[in-house]
Amino acid sequence: MLEGHSLAVVMCADPCEGRCLPVIGIMDIWACGLHDVQMAVYGWRGASDLGRIESRAVPTRSSAFAMRTPQSWRLARRLGVVVAILSAAVALAIPARVVPAALAEPAPPGRSSGCGSPAVAGTTTEMLDVAGAARQYRLAVPSEPTGKRPLPLILNFHGAPSNDVAQAVVSQLEEKGPARGFVVVTPNAGDPPRWDATRELTTTQRFVGPSDANLAFTNALVKNTAARLCIDMSRVYATGLSNGAEMATSLGCKFSPRLAAIAPVAGVNGAEPCPHGKPMSVIAFHGTADASIGYAGGVGALPARPAVDLPSVEAAVQAWAQRAKCRATPAHRAIGTEVQRIAYRGCDRSHAVVLYAVTGGGHTWPGSFDVPRNGHVTQDINAADLMLEFFSHHPPPSKNAKS
Repeated sequence: MLEGHSLAVVMCADPCEGRCLPVIGIMDIWACGLHDVQMAVYGWRGASDLGRIESRAVPTRSSAFAMRTPQSWRLARRLGVVVAILSAAVALAIPARVVPAALAEPAPPGRSSGCGSPAVAGTTTEMLDVAGAARQYRLAVPSEPTGKRPLPLILNFHGAPSNDVAQAVVSQLEEKGPARGFVVVTPNAGDPPRWDATRELTTTQRFVGPSDANLAFTNALVKNTAARLCIDMSRVYATGLSNGAEMATSLGCKFSPRLAAIAPVAGVNGAEPCPHGKPMSVIAFHGTADASIGYAGGVGALPARPAVDLPSVEAAVQAWAQRAKCRATPAHRAIGTEVQRIAYRGCDRSHAVVLYAVTGGGHTWPGSFDVPRNGHVTQDINAADLMLEFFSHHPPPSKNAKS
C-alpha cells in the first residue's frame, strides 16, 4: 500500500438489480449499487489537484488491463469502474515532473531529433510547462525502444468532463498501442476539463474550435515528445472520444501538415469541416443512438446547445472523403449484427476514409466496458484494435522513415 493512500475494495456476489449511482467524476462512469461494488478511497487527492504535482516521474504499469482473456471479458466489463478508480489512484500516487516545452521546431518527416536518446519503457505521468502553465499528460512508451528506430505517435484526447486517466482506461490505447510499437500520449485538459473555447459555448455558433491554450499544449506535446524520443514524424495520429473526438477532428484541419490520420470516436460531426487542404486518412466511429452528439445531425443534435444545427455523421465523413478525392459512393459491409462499415475507396495517394456506424450504439467507445448512462457499447468491434491497424497502414509502410 502506498503511503498516505488507503484503498478498501469489497466485491459482493449478489447481482445488480438495475440500481446505479455515480461513484467518481471521470468519464461519467457509473457503478451498480452496493450489491455489486463498494469502494472507499481515503487520503486521495481529487483530479483537480493533478495540475499541481511537480516532482519526479516514475515508470508504472497500470493494473487496469490485467484481464485480457475472452473468458474474463465479461468480468472486466463489470469491474470497469474498479479498474478506472484503481488506475486513477495509482496515477495520483505517482509523482510527476514539470518538463519545459521543447523550443526547437519539429524535425521534417522522418526521424525526430530525439533519435539516439535513451528511452524508458512503460507508462509515466508527466508535466509540461506551456507558456508558464504546468500541463499534465500520460506517456506510454513501447517495451523495447532502442532509441534508434523511429516510432509512430498517437495523441489520445479525453471527453468532457473527463481526464487523462479515464481516457487511458476507456480507450485501451495505453495497453494496446505500445504492444504494437506506438508511443501513446494522453493529455489532460485540466480546468476546465474540455478542449474547446468555453467562452463560446453559450453562443449559437455552429462549431466551437479548440482553445488557443490547448492548441499550444498539443503543439508543445508533439515537439517535446519528438525531442525526447525517436519519433517517426510522418506517422503522428490523433484520436479522442466525444469532445476529444472533436479535438482530434479539428487537428485534422489545423495541424494537417503534421498528422497522418485521425480517428474520432463519437464526435466527427462536432467539429467544423475543412474541405480544402492535404488529403487526410480518417477512421471514425459513431453510434446511431448517440444522445449526446446525434448521428443524424440537425437542430437539437447537440443537447447541450440545442439551437445548433450539426451535419450528420455520414455527411461529415463524406466531406473528409471529398477532401481525400475518394470515389463518391462508399461501400457498405455488415460486421456482426450491430456494425456497418462504410468505406470510401480510390482516394488520393493511398489515403482511406472509413466510418464504423454502430446500430443502436450510444455515446461510447466500441469494444470498451459499459457506461450505462451513455448508452449501448457494442462488442462486435474494438475501436482501439481497428484504429491501430488503420494507423499501421496510413501512410503505407513502404513510405515510412527507415531506421
